[in-house]
Parts: sequence; C-alpha cells; structure tokens
Amino acid sequence: MPFPPSVRSLPNTQLAGIDVYVHDDGRTQILFMELGKDRTEVVVPTHTHDVEWGIVVEGRIEMTIEGRTESHLAGATHLIPAHVPHSFRFTPGTSSV
Repeated sequence: MPFPPSVRSLPNTQLAGIDVYVHDDGRTQILFMELGKDRTEVVVPTHTHDVEWGIVVEGRIEMTIEGRTESHLAGATHLIPAHVPHSFRFTPGTSSV
C-alpha cells in the first residue's frame, strides 16, 4: 500500500535506494520509508543514532541488532536504544515508519 499524498508531499530523499519521505518538526523526525515491488532487495549498512522506534507497514524487514538477526513482518514494531549498532535488509514491496 503506497503512502497517501499527504506523506508523499513531504521532503524526500533516498537511503541506499529506499524512497524516504521526511517529517521533521525540529524535535522529532519521522521517516516514511518505501521500497517498491519492482526494486531489488536493499541493505542499509550498520549504523548508529539516537533512539529509534519503528513499525513495518507492509512487506518484510530483516534487522540485525547487536549481532542478532530478526525478521519483522507487517504490524511488527521495534525499539532500538540510542547508539546501538544495527542494520536493515528491506525486501521489495516493503514500507515502514
């Protein structure tokens, strides 16, 4: 399910080939991430940042956090503490917030 026009009108960029729509009010940043069904699998390399909460809207994301890999399907949420190394593998047709 593609994001609605209100999300698609946000400033956008790409992260490792994933379309990213960004809401940033100066205190909180929300990333709406989407990898089209016609795209190939994308790996977001290991990185760190402040705390992250997310939810898989559609598709599947494999997350590796502190050496442990988990598969998350639509509806699954995750909480990554600040500065903990992690990476993601997005399968085609995946969207997340």
